[in-house]
Amino acid sequence: MARISLEDLELLEKDLLFYEKVSVCFLLLRGQRDLNFLLEKLITAFKINRIGRLEDTKIITPWARSDPDYKWREHLVEALAIVKSNKVLKKLGFELSDLQETYHPHIDEFSVHVHPILKILYRMCEKMPRNGRQRLIQHIRNDCQDFINVGVDAEDFLEIYFLSWIQLKIISIGDKSGLGAQIDKVLEFLKVNEMDEFYDKLTKFTATSLDATVQEGSSPVRPKQPPKNNEMKEINEENYFQMNPDAMGYVVIVNEKNFHRDPLRIVETSFLQRDLETRHGTEKDVESLRETFSALGFSVIVKDDLTSDEILTSLAEYVEKTASRSFSSLIIVMLSHGFEGSIYGSNSIPVEIRRIKEALYCEKLKDIPKILIIQACQNNDAFLNGKLTIDAAPSVDAAANLLVAFSTVEGFVSIRHTTEGTWFIQILCSKIRQLYKKEHFGDILTKVTCEVAAQIGDGGQKMMPKYESTLLKNLYFFPQ
Repeated sequence: MARISLEDLELLEKDLLFYEKVSVCFLLLRGQRDLNFLLEKLITAFKINRIGRLEDTKIITPWARSDPDYKWREHLVEALAIVKSNKVLKKLGFELSDLQETYHPHIDEFSVHVHPILKILYRMCEKMPRNGRQRLIQHIRNDCQDFINVGVDAEDFLEIYFLSWIQLKIISIGDKSGLGAQIDKVLEFLKVNEMDEFYDKLTKFTATSLDATVQEGSSPVRPKQPPKNNEMKEINEENYFQMNPDAMGYVVIVNEKNFHRDPLRIVETSFLQRDLETRHGTEKDVESLRETFSALGFSVIVKDDLTSDEILTSLAEYVEKTASRSFSSLIIVMLSHGFEGSIYGSNSIPVEIRRIKEALYCEKLKDIPKILIIQACQNNDAFLNGKLTIDAAPSVDAAANLLVAFSTVEGFVSIRHTTEGTWFIQILCSKIRQLYKKEHFGDILTKVTCEVAAQIGDGGQKMMPKYESTLLKNLYFFPQ
């Protein structure tokens, strides 16, 4: 693939039309320093020359020179490909077919160096009709006291308005993956105007999208917005776990959807008064968990329909892998039916939560955080004729740094929507995406508990999650 030199940039800027330069600069945004520089330069350029080429306006060249160690070439080429500046790319020696395979510029949800939300917003600017752009600008102006007319009186350059709104904190694009984005005002406009294509693409980046679900027939939960101040809390380094961004750890999801009775172990399921039902909707929880933790740098492993023996075997496998690879943490998520003190394998044989915890009581892992999340009922209902006992942990030291989060307290059911997943997992994922840079996991769980406890199903059903912890430090889901 061809390589751009700093000397090429001056010729490139002369070849770009102004509307192309606006779009490319919008897609080059990396952070606050870029924001102030790009916005100032674009507004000045627009005022100086309303039409045609801006041969004397240098924006991309100083942008690249400001951080020569950054992969500015790859970022710029991707932006040019998205904007379809094909003549410029060919002149620089690039094969368009190679760029298609590398950057997939035609796929809105795919990006490599360009911020994913900016790519979708750019595509929205391109596809939205002129009267739609006018209405969006008026919508933001009416709703925001901080709105400032940046001097751009042409709706054709909506990207400059977006840069201004980001600078004024009217909207926020979150981190480099889009986590923590605050684009509610844009989403409100898209929803009211039935622009479903871009509404659907943008909602997955924001914790305020309608992704927290409720029991069938009732209204979706809309989580509260985080504080406008997106700065991370000041924390004492001695009081939190160090997370390696290159080795965050495994998230092992044991997803029990389908159940059967093993004819060779019929005695072990004789206490069941009826067959366990298929857990419809669990795939929604898996999807939310995968998206949430993958974006945070974890390696997400999904294990479907494990038997009771396979559950313990898989846990032992990933405990050993975590120790051998010096990962920062280990997270286990159990999605199944259950009763007080136990969860079911796919063969309808219960596994005591005590045994799952003991599998995590490993001397090799005693200094790293281990999280066990259990989405299962914890009541002794008509499924059962008996109850298993609970014994003590084998080692006090090995039991350190384990947090267990239950979707419900002992003796009560856990509510699951048959298509949208469970209250607990959906709200948990939403809160992690919303708060992971500002709150440690214990505080996030407290907010999850409050929000789940506030839900009421159509039949008056309620839930009360809980967690127990031996963590010796606070756990933040961002690398240091």
